[in-house]
Amino acid sequence: MKSKKLRALLIANLLVYTFVGALLAYVNAFPSDNSQVSSGQISSNSSPFVSVRIATPTEFASSQAVTPITLIAIESPDPARTDPPSDDADSSMPSPTAAPPPTVVPVKDRALVPPSMLNILLMGTDRRPGQNNWRTDTLILVSVDQENKTVGLLSIPRDLWVQIPGVGSQRINTADFYGEYYHLPGGGPQTVKSTIEKNLGIRVHYYARVGFDAFRKAIDTLGGIDVDVDCALQENDFYDDYGHVDLNFQPGVQTMDGVTALRYARSRYTTNDYDRSRRQRKVMLAMWDKARSLNLLPKWPELYSQFNDSIQTDLGPVEMATLAWIGSQLRSDSIRSHAIDNRSTIPWVSAAGEWVLLPNPEPIHSLLVEHFNPPAAQIDPVSLEKANLQIISGNKANADI
Repeated sequence: MKSKKLRALLIANLLVYTFVGALLAYVNAFPSDNSQVSSGQISSNSSPFVSVRIATPTEFASSQAVTPITLIAIESPDPARTDPPSDDADSSMPSPTAAPPPTVVPVKDRALVPPSMLNILLMGTDRRPGQNNWRTDTLILVSVDQENKTVGLLSIPRDLWVQIPGVGSQRINTADFYGEYYHLPGGGPQTVKSTIEKNLGIRVHYYARVGFDAFRKAIDTLGGIDVDVDCALQENDFYDDYGHVDLNFQPGVQTMDGVTALRYARSRYTTNDYDRSRRQRKVMLAMWDKARSLNLLPKWPELYSQFNDSIQTDLGPVEMATLAWIGSQLRSDSIRSHAIDNRSTIPWVSAAGEWVLLPNPEPIHSLLVEHFNPPAAQIDPVSLEKANLQIISGNKANADI
């Protein structure tokens, strides 16, 4: 290892250790009144909340004219390619019908995202070493509300038909590839960020892009996860980089290793893409729950070094350590889950015969307002009464009590 690279790695780890030490010192200096500590785990949601304070996002970028370019076709070698649902898929999905040419969803509220909130886009890609093309079929926006101690997960469907700046009308799952292929400013990740901002009015502050193997590796590092399978999922002849199997997931809590969880999160041919995005969010919650139970915060520098080469992100080690700390303070009831699904999209077939989803502006805007607003506070009705409790005994011997 070159001396410059080694020196940079040592400095980065030193900064993270210093930062984590400061966080732990902060908790010890300012303990909460009702926090419960067991086996080194913080189980209260009222403990001091350390925030990554980033200035309010700058004004939205002005619309730029689309530069005419000749798009190449993306032929994905992945078996889970974009296709219309099979006959065995959920019959409740509406069939695509003729529709007017799609338009960009207008940005209705530039103040939609509170200043205390961070938006981090998780991008799951099917890109493999040596592969020249790929899609980003998993897009989950993680919105961290630092003020209210909540996190929101928002799934964005891969078939959403959007305006990609510098490219034109395409599925959103192609933005990452086209941004890289045509060397657009900021590459693929910035192209995806700009696409979400242009079409949904959401400023994305950070991103993290992972491939299949990094996902598997993360779950195996946790020692597996426990996923609450709420309905049966079966798929015959499922094949991927790890083999050829028949999938059979039955309802109940299932312990999954990395490959099993990846297959559970990717299967779609017997259901639909909406159900797949729901399962992906469940896997994410299971990963958070397992990481929290293992109290991994003190091991953060080691984990950062281990995964630094397999995850692409613009989050630095200090930002990631802080977010890990935030995650350790959350309770399960402070994590909300949403999705842009069939209630906020319109099935449509493009001129090229592509089965896509048109964004429906009004329902999407209502969904985003719900996603970014903090949940209503749970108010104790007894406390609202402001009642005084008086114990009266019928026993004369205790009449003075």
